[in-house]
Amino acid sequence: MTNNKQQTAVELFWNQLPEILPFTVDTETAVKLQKAYQQSKEMEKEQIAKAFDDGDYNYHYSRKTGNDFEDGKEYFNEVYR
Repeated sequence: MTNNKQQTAVELFWNQLPEILPFTVDTETAVKLQKAYQQSKEMEKEQIAKAFDDGDYNYHYSRKTGNDFEDGKEYFNEVYR
């Protein structure tokens, strides 16, 4: 089974971070980075869902159900999660 989920910009950055940082971080820094990553992911999720809710999404439907998405959160979860 293949995963057809799209990668968000925050996820792309996070996944490339080990290649960008030329050093290993200490535990305290790693915890701070992880917290910032989680906060950024949540903010991005809210922004994508809001943009969907604010836009004309009459032609966006769930590939799973064939029905229109109920809201932006449902859209985000199917497309990005």
